[in-house]
Amino acid sequence: MSYNQNLTRKELAQRVGMKKILFLLLFLFLAVTTSPTTFANYPAYLNGDRNFILVDGHMGTAWYVDRSSLAVQSYNPPSYIIAVNVISAQSAIDDVQDFYNGGEGAAIGIKTYRFSYDWDSRSMYVDSGYQGWEYLNPWGCWAETGIRMPAGEMAFALAYGLRFYGEFRKESYNGTMYHPFGNNFYEPI
Repeated sequence: MSYNQNLTRKELAQRVGMKKILFLLLFLFLAVTTSPTTFANYPAYLNGDRNFILVDGHMGTAWYVDRSSLAVQSYNPPSYIIAVNVISAQSAIDDVQDFYNGGEGAAIGIKTYRFSYDWDSRSMYVDSGYQGWEYLNPWGCWAETGIRMPAGEMAFALAYGLRFYGEFRKESYNGTMYHPFGNNFYEPI
């Protein structure tokens, strides 16, 4: 076997290894940036009540926007401010798999969020209290945007019947397009 054949085999092994790494990175990126409801089986409505709409789910906890609490605080197009309560829930029988597969949930917390929207720049913000308005990047990871961005998206869709970040598209490395929120996110409305 000559030196050139060994070099070719090494290059081939490196290329195959790089493709595996790129595939893994793409999978992780899509898992983090795809709408949370895409991977969640939590009930679309908390205990069947259509006022409580699923917006996020993670590790045994699900978050629901309370439709009946929605309050438009400022309507000044292209700027809007909406407040809404978000209910956190876990399994009613302390069985994560049961809840994840559609079982009953028990509310464990409630938090009011205030969202500010600028339609012209398509920028969404959440009121962080003393720190002011915090930008919610439509392509941010779950740690940066989880619960808050999907709750803000749902609040805007409920208030105005429009998608705020839902129409955005981004191209993946292989040329396919994806959205921060898929159509299934809006179905419970």
